[in-house]
Amino acid sequence: GTVAAATAAVRDTVDFGLYFFHNYPDQDRDDKYAVIVDAAEFADAHGFHAVWLPERHFHSFGGLFPNPSVLAAALATRTRRVRLNAGSVVLPLHHPVRVAEEWSMVDNLSGGRIGLGCAPGWHANDFVFHPEHFGRHKQVMYEHLETVRRLWRGETVPARSGSGEALDVRLFPRPVQPEPPVFTAIVGNPDSYREAARRDVGVVTNLMTQDVASLAENVALYRRTRAEHGLDPAGGRVVVLLHTYLAEDAERARAEAFEPFCAYLRSSFSLLGQVVNSLGMNIDLAGTPDEDVRFVLARAYERYCAQRALIGSPESCRSVVEAVLDAGADEIACFVDFGLATDAVRGGLRGVDALR
Repeated sequence: GTVAAATAAVRDTVDFGLYFFHNYPDQDRDDKYAVIVDAAEFADAHGFHAVWLPERHFHSFGGLFPNPSVLAAALATRTRRVRLNAGSVVLPLHHPVRVAEEWSMVDNLSGGRIGLGCAPGWHANDFVFHPEHFGRHKQVMYEHLETVRRLWRGETVPARSGSGEALDVRLFPRPVQPEPPVFTAIVGNPDSYREAARRDVGVVTNLMTQDVASLAENVALYRRTRAEHGLDPAGGRVVVLLHTYLAEDAERARAEAFEPFCAYLRSSFSLLGQVVNSLGMNIDLAGTPDEDVRFVLARAYERYCAQRALIGSPESCRSVVEAVLDAGADEIACFVDFGLATDAVRGGLRGVDALR
């Protein structure tokens, strides 16, 4: 019907994926991963491009995801087509040879469907695995990524044995893909776009603290920088993460998603302030009474849904998809688990399929 007609325009020009990240405070449930498995199977059956799995540690926020390769391995055996992407492996927390081994296994289990999003890490507590890397973690991320890529291509890398001898190691099992797609997460810093471009790394970004016009500028800078370094400007992949909850009735969908979205923002006060300010609404959160914060949040939410999210109906969100496409995105990663009940997450997937 009307949805099919409206989607014809975008169907061939952008890939859609699903992105997981949220707070799972109920640690007693015995079906913690069921909604993620269901969503991945839905994405696979309906021709979505990718499922993105994060890495988080020591907190209920993202607490289902200490190791994306383990979850990707489970999903590899339940899916046939959809790409299984780390979003992201926090490379400075790991030995790079181990990262290459784990993801090569998943590449084999999945028939060559993995992608490696990489992050430098942000929380000092996460670095219990490698405390010496904290402080230069972005540099370490790129060093480790280079090691992973070299191993993946079949090269050897120097190492030291238990008896202190120098040796060269290579990757077993050999991966299926000659080179894995790689990405890094960036929001607004132009220097980070330049660095990703120069290193031939794709970009995962979002619209929480940048508007679509800024996104377009950053993507143009990224493509330009790739060309300057002799790389195909269109070859780098730009993925835009959007909060997503779709139903037939746009007003109802927005009303249902309001509380979870606000709770998601409030879980990080710095993020809340950045999002509200980036929407042109200045507020001193610390010194403002709660009901006033709620009023400002409600206004910010309306603006956010209109310009930067896929919260509503497929029809009401069409303009956001078009704007993100015009800004140069190759893929929209639908952030579906930002605090909605699992039944709502499942139900909303049909709306994402309609939007495609």
